[in-house]
Amino acid sequence: MHSHCALRSSSWAGRDCRNKPTPAPVVLLPNFSSPLTTDCSLSRHPNMDEHSLSLPQPPPAKRIRLDDDDTLADEDEGPGDAARPETFFDCYNMGDRKTAGYLGFSNTSELHVCSVSWPLLRATAAIHPIAHKLNKELALGLIRDAPRSATSAFILESWSLLDSDGKGLSNLRKAEHLAIVLINLKSDLARMVAASDNTNQLQHAHDCQKFRTVYPSHLCPPQISYPVKSPLLAPSDGEDFLESYNRCFSLLRHMRNILKSSVYDTRYNTDKFKSGQYVDEKHKPAWMRAQGSGAPPITQPQHGLDSPPQSRRPSAVDKTHKPWIPTHPRGLSKSPTSQYALGSASQPGPAAVKEREPSVNYQFSLSAIHSIEINPSYEPPPISRSFAILWDHTIEPDYLKPGLKRAMDRAKATGAHLPSKLQKLKKDPRDMNRETLFYEQIRAQFECRALGIDLGKLLLQYNSSTFGESILVTQNLEDEAWPDTQAALADSDNDKFVFRVGFFALNNDDDD
Repeated sequence: MHSHCALRSSSWAGRDCRNKPTPAPVVLLPNFSSPLTTDCSLSRHPNMDEHSLSLPQPPPAKRIRLDDDDTLADEDEGPGDAARPETFFDCYNMGDRKTAGYLGFSNTSELHVCSVSWPLLRATAAIHPIAHKLNKELALGLIRDAPRSATSAFILESWSLLDSDGKGLSNLRKAEHLAIVLINLKSDLARMVAASDNTNQLQHAHDCQKFRTVYPSHLCPPQISYPVKSPLLAPSDGEDFLESYNRCFSLLRHMRNILKSSVYDTRYNTDKFKSGQYVDEKHKPAWMRAQGSGAPPITQPQHGLDSPPQSRRPSAVDKTHKPWIPTHPRGLSKSPTSQYALGSASQPGPAAVKEREPSVNYQFSLSAIHSIEINPSYEPPPISRSFAILWDHTIEPDYLKPGLKRAMDRAKATGAHLPSKLQKLKKDPRDMNRETLFYEQIRAQFECRALGIDLGKLLLQYNSSTFGESILVTQNLEDEAWPDTQAALADSDNDKFVFRVGFFALNNDDDD
């Protein structure tokens, strides 16, 4: 297509099409009944030949707004097509309820709170060099063609973040920066959901300092309460895996836009941002509405060869369906005229993919709370760990110690086996869905029934390097919810776990 809008040349890159000269109103012909995509890119209609493409085209149909309801015409809405990143839903210039509906929130307050959670503070600071130009289409194209596991993309070693203002650099370089930020943002949101409230609060304070450094003219939002609801991080039925990254982009651009206006400081100057408006079905995109609410049937978009099996489901007559094969990193062209720079949907032929398949060999480093400045981010595999249990007499109250001594003396007199004071936990507490199972495991290993003793105080001690320098953390398990304890045990920034346990005698009589 030779339209200056479709090519998205550098002279128009980053501008909104509404600022361009608009020709006189033209009546849309029946041949243009297919939906128009985001910005100026037109869908090629089956009835359009090459001659018709060379003719002047009518301007894009304007989105329909009904008063303040943030409702759109259903024909403008549909899941995005990975082969054409410009078709993914665009929340630009929409009200908060429509944006919240697309992100999966039920109230605008959830949007406002999530916008200042630590993953967004971190990502907003990271996009500062390219905040003037967020090229969604190019970034989604890079993520689409990157290797991935399930619905999580990997960062290519050839990509890099900009360490200064990105003005004057190529659109592709800025798109690489944005792709890295989006991949890390999706991973950080997932980690926020899995982490304990205490860990999230510590991380929030850390990233708030970073945010204040990058945006000194804006206040750092007040400390929010975790857990915080995350946007949808997995594609729904009928959606491509890129839809999740488009949602991350929509949330990030929402934060960027309110920072550029007076909305941010006005909204977060008080706690009023924690209250909002309910998101009704009519505020959601058409394909996300509940069945029976007037939503049109979902049409599964067509995807290219590099789409994962989760998105491109084989039908009964689909004889050509093959497992997804990632594109080799070296195959990513940095030329401004490459298919990635133009956002082309062209894909390599099966022969080309097969030829370079054996050379695919990706190496990635793991990080717990992934640094958006350094480390590639993806879902880490489970970490093999061991946990020690120490019978620690120093945490037993003095008034209980005489009874414990008598209990141990009786056990020795009867020939009972005395357990070792330092043991390795025989079962992984991360796999225990109830805290009581963990307590029973400790009782069994220390033979509490035979000794006539039971659990008293229980502490968890470990080293944490979440913020760089390793620190010793001690938690009283009586004060922690079991899911929070398990989150600490699963965090790869934590290690050297020791459960320090104190006991008391069940029979505390003075008589032997």
